[in-house]
Amino acid sequence: MAAPGLECRPAPPRPIAAATAGEGFETVGARGRRFLVMAQTGLRRKRQGMFDYGDSVDAAAVWRKAVWACLLWAGLCGGAGATQADAGATAARPDQTGEAKLVTRSSLGAWMLREDAARPGLNCAVKFVPARAGSVGLAILGPTASSRASSILFDGYGIPFSRSPQPVQVELVQKDLPATRLNAMQLPGDAATSAGVLAIPAGDIRQTLKSMRDREDEMQLKLVAAPAVSVAYDGLDQARGALLACLDGKRFAGKSLREATAELRPLGTSTIRGQTYFKGAALAKKKYPPKGSRAVGLIWMTDEFKAWYEQVKRNKKLPEQIPLHILKHFMSTQILDDQGRWEFTNMPAGEYLLVANFSYEKTVNRPEVVGRTDVYRGNQYIGSNDQVAYWSYTVQQGTTFEKKVTVPRDGETVEVALDKSQIYCFIVCF
Repeated sequence: MAAPGLECRPAPPRPIAAATAGEGFETVGARGRRFLVMAQTGLRRKRQGMFDYGDSVDAAAVWRKAVWACLLWAGLCGGAGATQADAGATAARPDQTGEAKLVTRSSLGAWMLREDAARPGLNCAVKFVPARAGSVGLAILGPTASSRASSILFDGYGIPFSRSPQPVQVELVQKDLPATRLNAMQLPGDAATSAGVLAIPAGDIRQTLKSMRDREDEMQLKLVAAPAVSVAYDGLDQARGALLACLDGKRFAGKSLREATAELRPLGTSTIRGQTYFKGAALAKKKYPPKGSRAVGLIWMTDEFKAWYEQVKRNKKLPEQIPLHILKHFMSTQILDDQGRWEFTNMPAGEYLLVANFSYEKTVNRPEVVGRTDVYRGNQYIGSNDQVAYWSYTVQQGTTFEKKVTVPRDGETVEVALDKSQIYCFIVCF
């Protein structure tokens, strides 16, 4: 959802971690057997939370879209603790425990590892969280106590949404290789979003990992009667090693999400929580963002960020890339219930700008003249009356609004009502 010309990713001079490019595709077994060793097993697995957003229609729409693209970086640039980062960064199954750990991070995205300390060798998973909003994510899931099957999950807005599990055929296209047909399972996505989930069963997870390139730039997935979606990742060499160690029952010594976040910005003990809704009129019904969507973002308003933004305004254009020391100021969180409640934890004292961005259902009534009735008095024509039909339909309406909030002292909890009645123009909010 980034505005044209803006990619919300770190600038090349300041990478967090370098990714090693793959050295070409490595085949496994017979010629032509590649990428996945298939085991035709059913799979029922629901995807974790993704992002939800609507189109901004106010005067600052372009900038707000750019800001929102940066807010969707929360899982990579440092969410406010595991609460808001975990939903987008986790590759966990429902029966997994333990905190996600950062394996590696690059300009394309970040690899996270989930391991189960109570069951060494089981419930291991890695997930690649793409840096660019709307890109397709990738997760590799190992065996569990209840199933020895492994699988690879793809999720994102480009994958068709399904309300129930159904088997499908997928065409996999990799650079310099012929296309391959694979059996897959299309899984239900989050009802709050239109993103889909695709699960491809993998037989021997170790052979599958061995057959995958360390980096893919032009890989495509295509379902029958659906447009192809692109998948890009790097750093699999490090993620592969972490997952194999987990499968061997070894603990990963990487940084937790909290530790990785602390390297980017200071953490505190304060909480900012509240409720978000849109109300178009005094007597109108409140419209809440969907539960599970990442409809609320937060910008840490430090002097460093304000100075950068003042420079942007002086230049009268957005930079092509947002530097990492600015990206750390953007966070997002997940809507917790059907009443639009959310929270940011582990926040230091300071000034913040909350940004809400979501879509809601709006009923539109439209009259249409469908005919005409002539009126006579006796035999004299005196006029006509229109025959009017009234149509009513529901549309998705996008809305974006902001509100400033201040945490005066570390350790305090600030309650916020982030509603449409509190509108601030981001362009002049400083």
